[in-house]
Amino acid sequence: MKATYIVTDVADRIAPKWLANRISYKGVKFLYTFDDGKSVLKGVRIGDEVARIGDAIHFDGNRMSIERR
Repeated sequence: MKATYIVTDVADRIAPKWLANRISYKGVKFLYTFDDGKSVLKGVRIGDEVARIGDAIHFDGNRMSIERR
């Protein structure tokens, strides 16, 4: 199964199932910043890399990789 997801500012709410299943489980975390009292999604951390908004996350069935915009 090959899948691609472009990170958006609402990725924490509408992430695809293959990404949502790996949150806090295999090194996938959402990164937030606080702006005037509200939290804003900054990116998605996969292992040691960070996919910022607009970057693509590729999943080939076993591994995830990040493609910069």
